[in-house]
Amino acid sequence: MKKILISTFILLLALSFSVNLAFAEKPHFKGGFKKLDNQVVAEVEPNDAMEEANPIHNLDEVQGHITEGDLDFYKLDMLRNGEFTLYSYLGNDYYDNRNYYTDYSVTLYDVNGNTIATSEYFYDDETDNYYRYLNSRLEKGTYYISVNREEYAYSMGSQEYYLWPEISYDADFTINSLTANLPSPQIERKVITFQTSASKTGLQYQYSIQNKVVRSFNTASAYQWKPTVPGTYTIKVEARDPAIPSAVVEKEISYVINPYKPDFAVASITPNIKSPYLIGKTITFATKITTRSNYSGLQYQFSVNGKVVQAFGTKGYLSWKPTGAGRYYIKVEVRRSQYPNRIVSRQLSYDITDGKVYVSSLKANMSSPRPTSTSIKWTAWGKGVNLEYKFSVYQNKKWKTIKNYSSKNYVYWKPKSAGVAKVQVTVRSKLSKKTATRTNSFTIFKPSYFSTPTLKSDISTKQAAGTYFFFTAKSSGKYLEYRFRVYNGYYWYTVQDYSSSRYLYWAPYYSGKFKVAVDVRQKGTKKVKTKKLSLDIRESPNSSFNANYDIYYNSGYLRVTNYGYNNIKVTKMQFLNNSKVIYTYYPKNWITIGRTYQTYYFYPKKAVSQFSYNTVIKVYYTYDGLTHTAYLYRN
Repeated sequence: MKKILISTFILLLALSFSVNLAFAEKPHFKGGFKKLDNQVVAEVEPNDAMEEANPIHNLDEVQGHITEGDLDFYKLDMLRNGEFTLYSYLGNDYYDNRNYYTDYSVTLYDVNGNTIATSEYFYDDETDNYYRYLNSRLEKGTYYISVNREEYAYSMGSQEYYLWPEISYDADFTINSLTANLPSPQIERKVITFQTSASKTGLQYQYSIQNKVVRSFNTASAYQWKPTVPGTYTIKVEARDPAIPSAVVEKEISYVINPYKPDFAVASITPNIKSPYLIGKTITFATKITTRSNYSGLQYQFSVNGKVVQAFGTKGYLSWKPTGAGRYYIKVEVRRSQYPNRIVSRQLSYDITDGKVYVSSLKANMSSPRPTSTSIKWTAWGKGVNLEYKFSVYQNKKWKTIKNYSSKNYVYWKPKSAGVAKVQVTVRSKLSKKTATRTNSFTIFKPSYFSTPTLKSDISTKQAAGTYFFFTAKSSGKYLEYRFRVYNGYYWYTVQDYSSSRYLYWAPYYSGKFKVAVDVRQKGTKKVKTKKLSLDIRESPNSSFNANYDIYYNSGYLRVTNYGYNNIKVTKMQFLNNSKVIYTYYPKNWITIGRTYQTYYFYPKKAVSQFSYNTVIKVYYTYDGLTHTAYLYRN
C-alpha cells in the first residue's frame, strides 16, 4: 500500500478549505500537497449520471460534496495509453474522516460502464488520516469515476471530499542514442557536446548532470558542457512530446573528467641580491619555468608571508621593498590561464635586517686570574647579519689588536706580562657596516712563592664510620686554589676539585685506615704542595638497647642486642630526670659479643624513688675501641 505524507495543516472547519497532498512515490509530488500545474476543480451539480459527469484532467485537485442518496460522476479522457492513479480524502473535519472513511467508495469505469477498479482505503500514521486509493493501467479512451455514498451510511450526513487524479502517459517514441563529440575520459575545462537522437521529431529535451538539471526542456537536442571539476559524471537526457509533457523518456551515460596535469614546473625563484638584505632596499625575485610545450598562457602570482602582493598576471618577476626586519617567505604561484585551479608553486625564505649589531656576550674558557703564558680562548656571541669579529687587548696603557676582522668569533690570547688587562671584541655587520663592542677585565700574574699547606680536623682523627669531619687547609701566597683527595686503603680519589675553598666537609662510610690530602697550587700553574692527614675509622655500632626498672621490687634490667661483629661493653648506666642524674650504676662485666644479645640485671642499694615516666636512661658503652652513648626514652 502506498503512503501519503502530509506537510501542511488542514483546517477542517465549516468554511471552505483546501488540502495539499504529497505522494512519496511520485517524483513530482514533493514537500506536501503541492503539485506541478495543479488546478482546483469544484464539483458542479447535477452530476449523478455518466452523461452528466464533470470533466477532470491530469493533476487537477477536485473538491466535491456528497449527501444522502448522492452519486457524483467525473469524466476523464486518456489521450494515449498510460497509468492512472487516484487518491481521495473524505471528511468535513478530523473526526468525520475517522468515523466515515469506510462509508464511501471511489470506482473507475470504462465508457460502457464496466467497473475497472474500486478504491481501497489506508491509514497514514504521519497525518493520522484515512485515504482511498486506486491504480490501473488504461488504454487511450474515455473513462468515468464515481464517488458513491454507501447504502448503510445512515449517520454520515453531508460530507466534503477531495480527489487527486494523476496520469503517467506512455511515450510513443524512443531515444536512440546519447553521444559525446569527444570520447571519455577528457581533461577538465574542455567543451564537450552531447547529442541526442530520438525516433520522433518535434520533441523537447532536458539535460541533467549528477541529477541536477543543467538545461530545462527545449527543442535543442544538443548540449555543450565545460566541466571544471574532475570526477565521474552521470549525463542524463530526458525527452518529451510537448503535446503530452508527462510522457518522458530518459537515457543516461557515464563520462569521466580527469584533472589537468600541469605540463610545466617552477625550476627556481631567485633574488637579485642574496639574503639577508636591508630594510628599505628593493629586491627583485625572478621566476624560471621549465615546460614541455610552450610558455604562452602562463600567469604568475606572488605573495609575501601568505599575503598576495602581485596578483595573477603575465609578469614573471616581483620587485619588493621591505619595510620591516624579519624572515619573509616569498612564494610564486604559476598557472595556465585556461586552467586557473591547477597551480604550481615554489617558495623561498628571505631575511631582512635593520643592520643593527649587538654583542650578547664575551667569555673566556677559564676564570680569572691566570698566570702569564697561559693560552686563553675568548669567544664572543653577536646578533646581526653577516657579522665579523675583531679582538683587542688593553695592557700597559695601550690597545693592541690581537685579531683583525674575520668571520671567526673566537681568539686565543697568550699574555706575556702581569696585571689587569682588558679584552675587547668589536662586532661589525659587513652588510650595514654598523658595529658594537663589549669589554671584559682579566687578571694576569707571574707565578710566585706559596707555602706548604696545613690541614686540620675539627674532631679527633679516630672516629666511627659515618662521622662527618670538617677539614681546614691553610697556605700563604696569592691566587691559590685547593684540592682535597682521600686514600681509602686502595687508591686515591678526588672528593673536591681545585677551587678557592679551603674547607672540606666529608664522612667515611666504612671502617679502615684513611688518608686525607690537600693539594695547593697557584691558579693555572702546575706546581703543587701537599699536606696529608691520617684517619683511623672504626666500625660504627649496630645495636639496640632496652631497659626498665621496677621501683617496688627495686630491680631493673638492660637488654643489649649486638648486630655488629665487635663486642659491646657497657661501662656505665644512669637515670636522668630533666638532665639531672638521679642514679648511676657501673657494671663490672656487661660484655655482649658480636651477633648476639644479652640481658643484664641490676639491683640498686636503695630504691630510686624519683624514677618516673619522664626518666631517661643513658647507657655508656665501648665498641671497636670507641666510646658511645645511647639514650632510652620511656613511652
